Amino acid sequence: MPLRVVERSSSHKRKIVKVYQIRTINRLLAASAAGFLPVASYVLAHVESRSQPSLWVLVLAALAYSAPTLASWAASWTHKGHGKTALLKAWGFTVLLEGTMVLSHLPLLSLSGLVILVAINSAQAFHRAR
Repeated sequence: MPLRVVERSSSHKRKIVKVYQIRTINRLLAASAAGFLPVASYVLAHVESRSQPSLWVLVLAALAYSAPTLASWAASWTHKGHGKTALLKAWGFTVLLEGTMVLSHLPLLSLSGLVILVAINSAQAFHRAR
């Protein structure tokens, strides 16, 4: 397995870091960042936008970033090979889940959507960040 040498500034000693360790760190960072998007959307939509309606722009930006990932994930288990039907089902799932998380006034429903979105986004980012 290839190794990377990292210099420490304070002691000038060399520390060997394995490439797979760097990849794991990158994957965890990607998963954390992807999981942050639905959390930010939820908080902005349900808490902060009440006093600052202009923050809905950030909610829409986070949803626009997240939606293609979610739709792609949904298409993978909604009979991907059935063309337009699979695409319709995947995007229907995406709009319903993200919309419920952001627009529902029932805390249990919107928080359930939040948990599902964090899990999907994080898993997908972890998988793709190789």
